[in-house]
Amino acid sequence: MDYFCIVMRDDIARRWSESLDTRPARTSLPLSASALPVEGICLVHWQSLGSAERELLLAHTHGCGLRLVVLSDHPDTDEGREIIRRGAKAYGNTFVTHSLLSEMIKAVKRGDIWAGPEVLQSVLRQLLDQIEPPTQTLAEHYGLSERENDVLVEVMSGVSNKVVARRLDITERTVKAHMSAILNKTGARDRVELILLAQRAERNAV
Repeated sequence: MDYFCIVMRDDIARRWSESLDTRPARTSLPLSASALPVEGICLVHWQSLGSAERELLLAHTHGCGLRLVVLSDHPDTDEGREIIRRGAKAYGNTFVTHSLLSEMIKAVKRGDIWAGPEVLQSVLRQLLDQIEPPTQTLAEHYGLSERENDVLVEVMSGVSNKVVARRLDITERTVKAHMSAILNKTGARDRVELILLAQRAERNAV
């Protein structure tokens, strides 16, 4: 998979290169739609862009296969929620540790969404506020086991794996295993996509 970065500061570009053990192709600024890549993973320093360029990038990413990793000097839950909601695959601190950035990129390569717990919970809560997810419909349609449905019900309430484990009296590892099975059966890539799937099921059930 090809790597790209959008950043004005050379020190940040070097830092990212060291974390990735590769030198991402650097997209020139100011941004233009024709010069933006359409696939691969793109790390972007949010403070390197003005508001118009941010809008251009998010709109471009939404319509193609580019996986956007947004890194901010001052991460904010509301900002992160909006960026993830608009299609970015990861949101975090510009100066995240090398190991955490590597973990972030691995998650994005797998097709997962990566962000701090506060941001992800905020995204989930916002989506869940819009619907009453028909978990039983999903369970029947995709052939989920009784235990997988129990996990799904808890996840759809917007709680973390730790809370799910405590409520169902199982380990977090078991919760993750059930979640993997649920995502496999439904074809959803992550929790956000699972909730969007629930939204579609709700509309179809009406």
